[in-house]
Amino acid sequence: MEHLQTEVLIVGAGPCGLALATELVMRGRRVHIVEKNDRTGVQPRAKTTNVRTMSHMRRWGLAREVRERSPLSADFPRRTLFQTSLFAKPIFSFEDSFCASPTRRNEFPEHAEFIPQYVIEGILAEHVAAHPFATLKFGNELMEFAQNDNGVTATVRDASGVSRQIESRYIVGADGGRSSVRRQLGIRMQGRSDLVTFSTLILRLPGLINDPALPRALFHWIVDPEATCIIGPMDHGDLWYYARVADRETPTAELVATVERAIGRPIPLEVAMRDDWVVHSLIAERYRERHAFLAGDACHLHSPFGGHGMNLGIGDAVDLGWKLAAALEGWGGEGLLESYEVERRQMHLQVVESATKNVSHLSHRFADTLLRQTGPEADAARARAAEEIERLKAPEFRSLGLVLGNRYENSPALAQNEAALKPLDVTVYTPTAAPGHLAPHGWLDDETSLYDLFGSGFTLLVLSGHSSGIEEFLTEAKAAALPLDHVKLDRPELRNLYGADLVLVRPDQHVAWRGNSIPPSGLLISIMRGGAVNQKPLQHSA
Repeated sequence: MEHLQTEVLIVGAGPCGLALATELVMRGRRVHIVEKNDRTGVQPRAKTTNVRTMSHMRRWGLAREVRERSPLSADFPRRTLFQTSLFAKPIFSFEDSFCASPTRRNEFPEHAEFIPQYVIEGILAEHVAAHPFATLKFGNELMEFAQNDNGVTATVRDASGVSRQIESRYIVGADGGRSSVRRQLGIRMQGRSDLVTFSTLILRLPGLINDPALPRALFHWIVDPEATCIIGPMDHGDLWYYARVADRETPTAELVATVERAIGRPIPLEVAMRDDWVVHSLIAERYRERHAFLAGDACHLHSPFGGHGMNLGIGDAVDLGWKLAAALEGWGGEGLLESYEVERRQMHLQVVESATKNVSHLSHRFADTLLRQTGPEADAARARAAEEIERLKAPEFRSLGLVLGNRYENSPALAQNEAALKPLDVTVYTPTAAPGHLAPHGWLDDETSLYDLFGSGFTLLVLSGHSSGIEEFLTEAKAAALPLDHVKLDRPELRNLYGADLVLVRPDQHVAWRGNSIPPSGLLISIMRGGAVNQKPLQHSA
């Protein structure tokens, strides 16, 4: 049997696994990725690459390619319409849904992009496959693995039946909701399963997107009681998606009949694919066992309503990626690896809660036969529906507070919380540089983002003329072989935004510490290694 060696074996070549590989090879680590399918996915399980993921794409040098491969033109309205049929006058519109409009904003360096998940997977797969530190193998399935004090030995079998052994320091299960890594570790999922079943049709609707009578949108929520569904453009080639609550046994012909009613006028229609799927609200009881980790859908499953699924998995990959690299490079302590679950579980709980609320308010919640009629009674019904839609669906389409405002607490890779934190507001983002939060964004000129100055390691931002202790800290970090860049900016607006003279930003762009003077020797070094002391344990329940 052939024997191979790598540093990190990644099981699963979906967005999470490929993002993890991207993060690791960027840091000079060797990875081997195995995927049991023979290609990246074809289902549009995600269509929105949110502002946080696009910021990572910018770090990886892939943002421009994502923009170029999006199926939408710059002038396409990034909105969500609620209508009684595709050509009907909208009852309500969420403009700039998910912050996807191609306009520059101060809160982030990259707006969200509407692009099928399989295209994102393709971009990441091409990037990883071309890197000399990466091996990407499709049609290869993990059969079993065993751990010892030095790492992991796994057996992988290819499509021809040939088995190989792969030795690695770490193994990461990024292999989805039916994760074989999780199963072999004996880790259970906790929460609620089988909340609701959907059927998705991939449709070919020639010429529809260019019909001048069509009110164009990313998502059309149809609230006709006889055809409640979601429908919208998906990709080039006249491809559209359609989804509604339906049993697996529902005949496709019955679904097509509701498609036709939802469109509201005759148009050639071809069903390219059907996909039935179930919504869960589940989180793994733990994310790690020794040298094995879980990421993405392997450790959390939730409703896609809100567009968080793929993006949450990519966030896992970024967090785990820099911490695994730190361990492999020898400067990251055990506490840094433990902080992966401490931090990401907090994020997962917030997102799962929000996404589960979102799926409880579907099209049928707003459906009313009066909405198709005319007259004072119908007008009043439309006004009531619009008010209810905005109240219940704003957390789904205006979720910047959740996407950028989520923060980590009580982690060994952070300084102590400065004060009691306010409850998270899903719809409102208020930038803050308190430890655990995402570093506030700012523009330095028309093209340069503050984030562009952050290195792949830690960054010490100096936002005033203060200099006492800085050189000593930089020398101490260098002696400890810690990756640290030093950026000095004389910009009062940034000093006001960050609320301190000095800010230590982690490799994932979260704030590790801030203050007006360098603290006693060793504290920041301990935080960087994941060994911060006197942290309160954070209790969670899935």
